[in-house]
Amino acid sequence: MFRLMNATLVTFVSFLVIGTVSAAGKQNLNDLDYKTFPNLASESSAVIEWGHSAIISALDASVARFGPQTSQAALLEVECQPVLASPMNGAGRSEAEPLEVLANADDVHGNMVVMTNNGGLSGVEMAKLAKNSGAVALLVVNVDQEQPDEIYPLLSEDGFETDIPVVMISLNSANVLTSATVTPEMDPKDVVNHGMPERVRLYAGGDRPFFEDVTQESPVLYLIHNLLTEEECDNLEGQASSKVEPITKNDILQLAPDVSQAQNVERVYLWKGALKTHAQKSIDERIEQVTGFPGDHFSDFHVEKYGTNSMWGAHYDSHPTNGIMATVTVFLSDGGPPVVFPSAKGKPVKVFPRKGLAIVHHDLDQKHELDYSTVHAFLKGEEEGYIARKHVLLTPITPARRVVLPILALPFGGKLPSFLIQVHDMVYEKFGEENGSAYFDKILVGVCVLILVSIAQGIANIVQQQMGGSSSSSGGAKKGAAAGSKKSDSKAKRPKKAKSS
Repeated sequence: MFRLMNATLVTFVSFLVIGTVSAAGKQNLNDLDYKTFPNLASESSAVIEWGHSAIISALDASVARFGPQTSQAALLEVECQPVLASPMNGAGRSEAEPLEVLANADDVHGNMVVMTNNGGLSGVEMAKLAKNSGAVALLVVNVDQEQPDEIYPLLSEDGFETDIPVVMISLNSANVLTSATVTPEMDPKDVVNHGMPERVRLYAGGDRPFFEDVTQESPVLYLIHNLLTEEECDNLEGQASSKVEPITKNDILQLAPDVSQAQNVERVYLWKGALKTHAQKSIDERIEQVTGFPGDHFSDFHVEKYGTNSMWGAHYDSHPTNGIMATVTVFLSDGGPPVVFPSAKGKPVKVFPRKGLAIVHHDLDQKHELDYSTVHAFLKGEEEGYIARKHVLLTPITPARRVVLPILALPFGGKLPSFLIQVHDMVYEKFGEENGSAYFDKILVGVCVLILVSIAQGIANIVQQQMGGSSSSSGGAKKGAAAGSKKSDSKAKRPKKAKSS
C-alpha cells in the first residue's frame, strides 16, 4: 500500500514538474517584461573593513555616482570611526523645515556618519547634510525589508559633486556592523557606539568578488561579480573548446538527465576531481567561501558553448540519483546567452552575460524539495559565448567519481571516454534509478582494485625474477670457485713420481 501511494506521489510530482515546465515553455520568453541584471559593476564596488590581522570583517558597499569614485582610490579611502546620525534618517520635523546640520554634529565631525534612507531625503540631500555636519564620509543604509541584501549606487542631481565619499550598504550588512562589538552575554548598558567598531576602513573593491542580490525567495537567486578572474575564464574555456560536442541525448552520469530543451548547444563535462591543480582547487575554495556550500558536495565544471542560434529552453536543474541543492553558472565570456528566470517572485528576471560573473540559484527549498520557481532558460545571444556550470549536490561526491573517473579521463584531458558512459547507462537501465549508479560506482572501484592488484603482482614478479637471477648467478659463481679450489688442492696434493735410477 505504501509503495503504491509513493509511486502515485512520484507520478503526481513528475506531472506537476512537466506541467510547470510546459507552461513556461509555452510563454514567449523573449516578450516578457524582465527585471534586468547585473546593475552593479566593479567600478562602483567598495569595501568597509574592520578588525585586526587575525580576524578581519568586511562588507560590500556601492559607491554613489557623485563624490570620489573607485578610480580615485586616494580620495575614496578613509579610515575613521562610524557614528550613527541623530536623527538616524536625517529628516527634519517637516519637509518645510529640513535640517541644516545633524543634532550630533560634534560627534560626527571628522568621522563617517551612518544614516538610513527612510527619511524621504535623496542621496544628494543626505550628502549635503553629512558635509555640513563635518563628516569625512557618508555611509547610507538601505533599509528595504523586502530586499535586505540590496545595494545600489545613489544618483547625482543637477551635476552635484562633493569631496566626501558616499557609499551604501544593505540592511543585513548594517545589522552586522551594529553587532560587531556585541556579545550574547553583554549587558545592553555596556554596548558602546551602538555596537559598531571603533574604527572602519573604506576602500575600493577592485577585482574582489562581491554580491548583487536578485530575489530573496522563490527562488533564492543572487549574483557574484568577479567570481572567476579573466585568466581563469580563459583557461576554462581553453580546456573545453576542443572537447565540446553537440548535445544529442540525456547523460545521467554527467548531470544532464534531461536535454530535451537544448538546441544547438555543445557541451563537455571536465572530470578533475581529486586530480585538480592548485589553481583549480583555489576556485573551489573560493566558491565554498563565498557561497557557504561544502566543497565535497561540488560537481566538476561542465562547460557549454552557445552560438547565435543556440538556446536551452525552460528547464530545472535536477538529478534522479543525487539531488541538486544549488547551481553556480559562470559566464566565461561577455558574449553568449542571457539567462532568464520567468517564474521569479514579483517579476521575471533576466541576467545578461558578463565575463567572470556567476549566477547562484538554490534548486531546492528549505524542505529539500524542488523549488518550481527555479525554472530557467538560456536564450539566444547576439554573440557566441561559453558558460560553465557547477552543481552543489545533496550528498558528497563518491570516491569513484572523485578519484577513479578523473583518472580514467586524465589521458583525454578530463573528457570521459564514451564507452564508460555507455557502461553506466547499461547498468543504470538494468538495475534502475535506486541502485544503478551505486552499482556502477562499485564496478569502477572493483575494476580499479583489480588493476592495482595486477600492477602490484606484476611488480612483485619482476622483483622476484631479478632476485632469482641474482641468486643463480651468485650460486654459479660460488660453485665455480669451489670447484677451482678443489682442483688446486688436488694438484697440490698429487705426489711426484720417483726418478728411476
